[in-house]
Amino acid sequence: MKEENIKVSGMHCQSCAMLIKDELNDMGVEVSFSGDTAHVKFDESKITLDKIKEAINKLGYRT
Repeated sequence: MKEENIKVSGMHCQSCAMLIKDELNDMGVEVSFSGDTAHVKFDESKITLDKIKEAINKLGYRT
């Protein structure tokens, strides 16, 4: 499992974090938050960091 930190702009509340977490969990990515940073764990053979960032951006947040 690869681990990365992604700075996410535009999150204003716990609901924002839950939206991102639910979306990424559906993609097989584990995520936890510390402030405006998402700590992600993922299998590089199944998904790329760029795809994870793309999914966050599609939800209306900036990476």
